[in-house]
Order: sequence, then structure tokens, then C-alpha cells
Amino acid sequence: MHVPYRRKTEIDAMAMDLLQKYYVWKGKKITVPINVDDIIEGYFNLDLQFTDLKSLLQIPDVLGATWFEDNVMRIDSSLEDREGRLAFTMAHEIGHWWVHRPIYEMEKVSLPLFSYGENYPPTPALVCRSARKKEPAEWQADQFAAMLLMPAPLVRAAVANMHGPGPILIEKLEEYSRNAADNPILRQTAKLFIDEHDFSNVSIEAMCYRLTDLKCVADANPRQHTLFS
Repeated sequence: MHVPYRRKTEIDAMAMDLLQKYYVWKGKKITVPINVDDIIEGYFNLDLQFTDLKSLLQIPDVLGATWFEDNVMRIDSSLEDREGRLAFTMAHEIGHWWVHRPIYEMEKVSLPLFSYGENYPPTPALVCRSARKKEPAEWQADQFAAMLLMPAPLVRAAVANMHGPGPILIEKLEEYSRNAADNPILRQTAKLFIDEHDFSNVSIEAMCYRLTDLKCVADANPRQHTLFS
């Protein structure tokens, strides 16, 4: 499936569009934690299953997969006791359904490359894996998941409530710029933020990256960059 390039702002708008539609359907305002189970089973009316995907698909690092043809999302059962990773994987699959399913349907109509007979059951259109290198569709779904679980307006409002105006200052933030979630001070801040502001289905790692991405945190002692540094 060919996935067009999308900027983060476009993906964020798509995540917010889903949240707004879902909460209108619920008759409530947007609040956290985001109920990804209900979006899948209630709003989308899909069959959500937990199973041994690694054995089913013979892919050792698979976490989740969506069968567009069958209206089924399957999550690997190894995630059932890992709330943050589980919610993120489910939000990732929601991203595939909301962002990529329309592309899949258009390609299926305009360019039917694959035909399935009775002996060829449908396979998942997209598979979520734990590998670090991401295909464009997987990168987009990861971004969508973060934006869905941690909506920018709610995160920014919570930061302002907790800290006041301006970003939270974190020691050695620039030093850990490649792997923000490895910064122990940022991790402490993210955990406190999660606990105090009801982001209970978000992992510390995911919150570290979201706070950084939204520029809600800044280095307490930024380096002075020169022309040659």
C-alpha cells in the first residue's frame, strides 16, 4: 500500500478530528485517559481480539495488526499486563484504521493487485512491530497514537497548570536529545505529570517524547551554539 507523505501537523489534525467526533458521539468533552478500547469496539464497531500474534503471523516482534476486510484488530497477548505499551499499540492500530484504511479501500477499487479465493484468507493490511526502523505507514501510526493519547491542547494546559507559563526546565535535556526518554530527570517529570493529570494509560517513555515534541520542556542550561558547533 502506497502511503502519501504527511506532516506532523496533518496527522495531529486527523487525530483531533477523530477525538472530536468520538466525544460528540459520547456526548462529553475531551478528557484523558483516552478510552482506546471504546473507540475501537464502540465508535468503530470493530472486533478487538487479544491473541498470540507472533505464532499466528510468524513474526517474532509483532505487537498488533488490523484486518481491514474482516473489521478485526488483533493485539499480541503479551501486552495485556503492560498498560502503556498496550494503549499505545491500540492507538497505533486506530491510526491505521482512521488514516490508512481509506487509502487501502481506494487502492483495492482502483488497483486490485491481490485476489483472494476461498483458500486464501485475508491477511492484515498493516502490521505493528517493535523494530526501530519504521516504514512510512508505521511512523505515521506512531505519531497518530501519541497525538491521540496525549492531545496537544490537554498536554499544554496541564503543563501550564502544573508549572505556569513557559516550558518546564530540565537538566541535560540537550545531552539526551537523541533519546529523550533516557534522561532520568525528564523521566521523573513525565511520571509526575502522568500521575497528576490522569494520563494513566500512557507510558513514561511516550510522555517524555511527547513533552519534548511539543516543546513543553527545555534545557535548564542550554549550550551556547557558535557558527562552528
